[in-house]
Amino acid sequence: MSTPQTTCGGAPSARPARPFEVISVLGSQPAPCERVYVFHGSASTQLLGTDRLVTAAQKLLAAAGVDPHVSPAIHTDIVARPYTNEALQDPILDAPSPWVRSHTSVTELSVQLPAQMFWDRLNAGSWATWSEQWPSPADGPMFPPSVPDWLAHAPRWELDPLAPALGPAAPGGWIWAPASSDGSTEAGGSEASAPSSPSRASGVAWDEAHETGEQYPWVGLFQLTDVESFWVLTTPERLDQVVALCEELSGTHSAFSWLTGYFDPMDVLGSLRLPMECAAELEYALTERGYSVDVWW
Repeated sequence: MSTPQTTCGGAPSARPARPFEVISVLGSQPAPCERVYVFHGSASTQLLGTDRLVTAAQKLLAAAGVDPHVSPAIHTDIVARPYTNEALQDPILDAPSPWVRSHTSVTELSVQLPAQMFWDRLNAGSWATWSEQWPSPADGPMFPPSVPDWLAHAPRWELDPLAPALGPAAPGGWIWAPASSDGSTEAGGSEASAPSSPSRASGVAWDEAHETGEQYPWVGLFQLTDVESFWVLTTPERLDQVVALCEELSGTHSAFSWLTGYFDPMDVLGSLRLPMECAAELEYALTERGYSVDVWW
């Protein structure tokens, strides 16, 4: 005797009954404009993103016995950029101190875990919270524990103190480290959905993103390492668009000429670094062109 099973949008179909049916779990899905950014330092990991998603990640870590830090992670492998004055930093300190942020649209979570241990703890947290998904009755579908897709495939970067710099700032920066299909980190590569041509007119980025199946072309502007500079984080293809935009803005705002790009060993552009005086102007220009901009400074 077979048990009727209902398919999505269709009539019940007959399939052999099994004691347990293993199905994948998507979990709570983020809205199109929600995302998290993952930053792996040499001994720490930092998440920036929508409060609801960061809170969900924190619950998984807490279930695995990890206590997130209240203060942001200090990335000591990155030196202050060597141009303009650095009066807001104390040169006696070995590392920059946390500062009060005046403009932010994201929530932050930091843990003293390198990349592999961070993902191991998230996986352990998924198993620790499995009881919340246990079937009732006991012979119902079994939901295997897994890190949510929005987190497993979140855009991520690794801190490389030797990353080559194209520009006036010192070497060492964030390199692109996309996730593979199983959630682990791949070397190199990029998102195929990112548009490849610069978007100069208002609304073009939005339209191109829809043509490629992406609902929101996103960019993060984050002050991660010092008070003098900020980082531009998005897909390598979209960073090319931002470079073109910065070149355009440098005609009227000279600080944009201090743009520095950082590359991995495969010459993939992973991040951009700019003086802080460019932050508000770049946010405005990107928003005008239809980008979803996340900020933290």
